[in-house]
Amino acid sequence: GGQETAIEARGAEAEEAAMEVLRSGGDRGVAAGHGDGLEARDAPDGRLTAAPYRAKALQRQIQDGQNAQASRAQDRVQRMIQGASSVLLKHERDRDRDIHTDAHHRERERDMDRPHPQNQRRHWAQLKDFVTAKIAGPNINTNTYSQDASKEDATGTASHRWVDPILLPPLPGKGDQEQNPLLDESMYHGKNKPQKHAKQDAHFFVSRKGDPPMEWEAVADNLDTDHAPKVDYTAHEYVYPELLSEPPRSTTDGTLQYPLVRKLGDILGAWPQDDLDQPPSPFVETLIHFDYNDPKQREASIQFRNLELPFKIYNVPELQHANQKWTDEYVAENFDGRTERQRKSGRKLQGLRGGDASKQQNEVDWEKMPPPSPSQGTAQESHNNFFAFFAPQQWSVADMGSPPTKDNDWPFAKWAKHARYADQVGLNASEPHYYWQSGVPASERVQDRHKWSFVSRDLPSFSDPKPNLFSFSPREQKGIQCRFGERGVVAATHYDSGRNMVGMITGAKRYILAPPKSCSKLAIVKTRGHPIFRHSLLNFEHISLLNDTDIVKDMSVQEREWLERAYDSQAIDTVLKSGEVLYIPSYWFHYIISLQKSAQCNVRSGRDEVGTPEWGSRADVESCEGDKD
Repeated sequence: GGQETAIEARGAEAEEAAMEVLRSGGDRGVAAGHGDGLEARDAPDGRLTAAPYRAKALQRQIQDGQNAQASRAQDRVQRMIQGASSVLLKHERDRDRDIHTDAHHRERERDMDRPHPQNQRRHWAQLKDFVTAKIAGPNINTNTYSQDASKEDATGTASHRWVDPILLPPLPGKGDQEQNPLLDESMYHGKNKPQKHAKQDAHFFVSRKGDPPMEWEAVADNLDTDHAPKVDYTAHEYVYPELLSEPPRSTTDGTLQYPLVRKLGDILGAWPQDDLDQPPSPFVETLIHFDYNDPKQREASIQFRNLELPFKIYNVPELQHANQKWTDEYVAENFDGRTERQRKSGRKLQGLRGGDASKQQNEVDWEKMPPPSPSQGTAQESHNNFFAFFAPQQWSVADMGSPPTKDNDWPFAKWAKHARYADQVGLNASEPHYYWQSGVPASERVQDRHKWSFVSRDLPSFSDPKPNLFSFSPREQKGIQCRFGERGVVAATHYDSGRNMVGMITGAKRYILAPPKSCSKLAIVKTRGHPIFRHSLLNFEHISLLNDTDIVKDMSVQEREWLERAYDSQAIDTVLKSGEVLYIPSYWFHYIISLQKSAQCNVRSGRDEVGTPEWGSRADVESCEGDKD
């Protein structure tokens, strides 16, 4: 009787809370008082089914006993009601207007393939009843509400950002989670396909032009110009495995005994992800390293490559040359505009064939030469050091909340200044981080070389139209991707279908690899069309927090269980330094930590479908059922 009385007393509030979920389309911005929010009437009708799923997720968390925040939950419900009030009023006003412009909307329905308001209202009523029942149904204490009121976007607060359960795939063996409509491929096709966003959409892009100087800029201006990091991983002490010409196999059954793997949890226990100033010394490498300058070792590396096994190559000449050339000034000139010395002086490029240019006929006026292909790049920013990548065109703010990262309009020079600052001060993982990304189109390799961008010019093996050690199937090359990282930046785990050669030009990054058979441990989204397809949203640093009940009290049960599974994933730990190339086979997962200011470019050469029996293949990733408990 007491439980029923409590439910009845909260009935009106629960109903309004449910309507807020519906009308905001699941946007936590309204609930927490951040931003304007979106009305569900602005989203295609088919996507509204995410609201009942969200309610069910809340119910599941309540049932799992996460009721320690009862008093704060009560306050949040009140904020939800207040935040929804303006949306409700506007919806009612628009509804009345729509009824009186019936003919107009019928015409729009034909043109835009959107539901008619009267039909949509009937669907609203059904959803309202369903969601209200889920939130305030029998045997549920509606005074508990496990969602954290401080959540700002898809992954939570700035210091510890938890993953919204609606963005996680179902746990193996938890069939009820399959009802998540955001994991249905039909949601990303036809009339349910998310609307395309303008480049300047505030949810995906922030303009910082005209902003007053940030606090870090004043500090950076007063720092020594020598931006050496606290630990220079290019000069750190390493121990390397014995050189082998072919991978070792078992003497009993012939199975591969390479590479050596450990549990992901053990790897991060030995060297925590965000502990960049106290690495293991020496760091023990387990991947075989081949010397590019030794022809026999180059041949051996090809055998490992053909067997789809990871390895590294060092002493790569073009990476060493690019390391000397890629100063911040040089890279900024290529990204941010035409070089100052070329633009101002218009000097001549002399002696193209050697000798005294003044006595030759081959003197060339720079101003008359066709300019090289411009290089394009973008700065991304995150609330902290974790970057969870996604496809912006597929991201529905109404259903998924604000995206985990945004682009901004910083030039490369501004990004590089912050990266130098991050090295010098030892930027904390909870502070905002920035990541510079760029790419070279595949078509560039067939252009005249004088039109190549600086990336192709300085890394000719990556753009060579003829096969070589690094780009060994040029016809299947998808272009060159370059990533400029600053200290602490973490790129969420993901796989690429292409056979991937990753070259480090400057600095160092830590790569944690996992074989295809580990897919079911890593919370990989396998729904094609989903904005996180091929990626995971798990921050593996959170594995170390699982026993701290105070910190993880607001973490969802789904995320907790996924992290527990991730602990047992097979993994390999390696540090990729300037002058080295890492080979990542098709469908192998990689989780990347920028150890210091760095520049890295990679090129892919088609895909391998077969893989290995020991480590898996495309089939294991597509089913994501390998390596199950």
